[in-house]
Amino acid sequence: MVELTPSFLLEYDALDRDHRRLADIVNQVVKAIDDGEAEKCEDLVIGLVKSAKSHFANEETLLVKIGYPNVKKHQAHHRSLNTKMDHMIEFAKMAGENQMARDSLRKELVFFLMDDVITVDMEFKNFIAEKAKAGKA
Repeated sequence: MVELTPSFLLEYDALDRDHRRLADIVNQVVKAIDDGEAEKCEDLVIGLVKSAKSHFANEETLLVKIGYPNVKKHQAHHRSLNTKMDHMIEFAKMAGENQMARDSLRKELVFFLMDDVITVDMEFKNFIAEKAKAGKA
């Protein structure tokens, strides 16, 4: 199961809430696989992708609003995740009948979450904190 420890929180409520929601969905998918209910994966992963895309849009809007200097790089990173999300949906469609798809889905979900939340978003954590102190975030 995936857990977002305090060190991986951005300390910006809206984004942290989104990240927790994404982690919760990842955990629901993993639980469905572990419980032998992989047929639930497709709907769950489609929900994850919708939530992720909404989160990306909210995050990008905030970064533009507060003048984050690397916003274009961050937007490009989000676009690069589209292929991963497509793969996750394909694995989820096959998960009910295919062990390799289940294993691949589990791996891709965790990597997706870690790549976005833990690795890339931490790059702007201090920037948001500084803007929040100044009353601009």
